[in-house]
Amino acid sequence: MSRVLDLRLATRDAAPACCRDCVFWQQPRGPVSDAAVKERWARGMERRVGSWGRVLREGDAFRGLIQYGPARAFGRAATMPAGPPGRDAALITCAYLAGDDLAGACERLLLEALADLKARGVAAVEVFALHHPDEVPLAARFDVHHTLFDRTFLQRFGFWTVRSAGQVSLMRLELGGLERAPAGRLARLAARLHAAPVVQPQPAALRAIR
Repeated sequence: MSRVLDLRLATRDAAPACCRDCVFWQQPRGPVSDAAVKERWARGMERRVGSWGRVLREGDAFRGLIQYGPARAFGRAATMPAGPPGRDAALITCAYLAGDDLAGACERLLLEALADLKARGVAAVEVFALHHPDEVPLAARFDVHHTLFDRTFLQRFGFWTVRSAGQVSLMRLELGGLERAPAGRLARLAARLHAAPVVQPQPAALRAIR
């Protein structure tokens, strides 16, 4: 059975080792892995906004992670081609996927992120995307680590292009628009999210992060 966890200090160990100290998005330049920087950033994010992503698990197996939050929390976004993101938007920065259905895991995590951000009252979401040549099959556009999402994949969810620089685009979705989506699409979204509710960490399960 699959389940979805909030990504926060208490659940950070559920993420792959390479993600726990990754600070690629947290700072505009410099090393991409720094445990002290990530610790300070994570504590600040949890204090200000709560969780900063979702982790998807199937039984004891990791199936995916997606990171997101206020665009201003990710210094790298200001230096990206096609940036910077809008001040009013949340930014979905990256995903890390595992298992035999990478596209399905990515879709599930994206839907979870959109539902969470909408519930928080966020007006819009932006994502940096890569434009693949048309001859590249959709299934081939999903690898383990996504720093740039597939543009065609995002367009299926209603994202539109804010601006482009070469193959990189900044994509945007107005979350209020989800309310005007076809009823069938909303029903599918609700069914997917209802199938695996977010697991909130209990106080007894919290432990000190060293």
